[in-house]
Amino acid sequence: MPYSWSWVPAAGSGLPPGLDLGGHTIGGIPTSAGSYQVAVTVTDSQSPAATAGVNYTVNIHNPPPPAINTSPAPPAGAKNLPYSYTFTASGFAPLTWSETGTLPPGVTFGNDGSLSGTPTTLGAFPLSVIVTDGVGQTSATDDVTVEIFPHGFKATGSMASAREGHTATLLPNGNVLVAGGLDDTNAILATGELFDPASGSFISTGSMTNARYDHTATLLPNGKVLVAGGDNVSGDTAELFDVASGSFATTGSLTTPRVGHTATLLSNGRVLIIGGVGGASTLDSAELFDPSSGTFTLTGSMTSARAGHTAMLLANGKVLVTGGMDGNGAVLASAELFDPGSGTFVSTGAMTAARQDHQATLLNTGEVLITGGMDSSTALNSAELFNPATGTFAATGSMAIARSGARAILLQNGSTVVIGGSDVNGQSLSSAELSAASGTSFSGTGSLTRPRKEHAATLLDDGRVLVTGGTDDSDIPVTSAELYQ
Repeated sequence: MPYSWSWVPAAGSGLPPGLDLGGHTIGGIPTSAGSYQVAVTVTDSQSPAATAGVNYTVNIHNPPPPAINTSPAPPAGAKNLPYSYTFTASGFAPLTWSETGTLPPGVTFGNDGSLSGTPTTLGAFPLSVIVTDGVGQTSATDDVTVEIFPHGFKATGSMASAREGHTATLLPNGNVLVAGGLDDTNAILATGELFDPASGSFISTGSMTNARYDHTATLLPNGKVLVAGGDNVSGDTAELFDVASGSFATTGSLTTPRVGHTATLLSNGRVLIIGGVGGASTLDSAELFDPSSGTFTLTGSMTSARAGHTAMLLANGKVLVTGGMDGNGAVLASAELFDPGSGTFVSTGAMTAARQDHQATLLNTGEVLITGGMDSSTALNSAELFNPATGTFAATGSMAIARSGARAILLQNGSTVVIGGSDVNGQSLSSAELSAASGTSFSGTGSLTRPRKEHAATLLDDGRVLVTGGTDDSDIPVTSAELYQ
């Protein structure tokens, strides 16, 4: 037979706010903690009706107090460039934020946990942040420091396609050619686009004859761009981009299909293609592209097979090749020199650490700065300098953060900016740092507007650095671009 239910507070108590009795079920969302004494009565449908009652104690406990997510920490900002960061926390909504301390002038703090504005003063600004949940509980204090540096990054126009593993090449007219890569649907791209520094925007240009990523792009003395190899169905193909027509045309094929190789413009105008992976094999072979004939020919082989290495033209015309991974999966500390006169490689002093996916930068001193990368298991924060006069490497000051897959660019003032990459946990980084012109120490600089790894970075004629694409902290290629200035 059907029953009807009712409830009332016991003497001296009350009903739990937010809860109700529906049918024979107590339900809802309680809004106030406490211990509530209630009397529940059930009545049947017979005539005369029979009733029964029982007293219950309903205990409502507060949810766990809110907890501020301490990672990632607020990024570093730059004077006179837009700054934006929002703290996050777990806890019972609504969450209300407050802070004490000294905000960077020009930056405000919202009760939603947002920092926003345009900093006008350099310095380090310590803040203490607290969040309060919907029942009045407060979190532990999160003590952070917001650093504002002279230089940093500002978002610019976005590319038409998301890209990682693409190339970005400064052209003689000051524009930047962005070509190929892998998009956010995992499709290999043939498209190209041009960045115009004057307007800060990208426009489409001719597409390559072959889709490719992890290829190389090299500006030739005649103003054309050689695009070679990469991961596609025809990894031995190459093509030339003509600035005047904005189009690509095929040229001679590589002697060996390659992906993850390096390409270095030599003093004699030829391009040295080194190593990489061909098929299932890591390669020790090298070849030369001759722009006058449009053909590739084999030259001497390296002393070790390498992929994920670097190749840097030295002031003496030789090419320094460092690190990488060999055909057995071993990460290498060895280095060698290519002599264009003899077309051969010879070993030189070994690095102080085995590395792959690192960066090599030719400094104005003539030395080569080697930064970061990965050893056999983790990203590195160490750096070292190669001295061409002695053929040896020596450890130098370390970076603040371990980085693999970063990008390092020599700036017009002689310092080197190291941008993004992935940390020891494989997470994309938004931070950047500067080396001194001597390469002996590192210091902070403004952070990227978003985390990136496997991006591209290009020094523009006006001294700014264009950063394009890469993958974010979700490992998804992005369309966005920004400028270091």
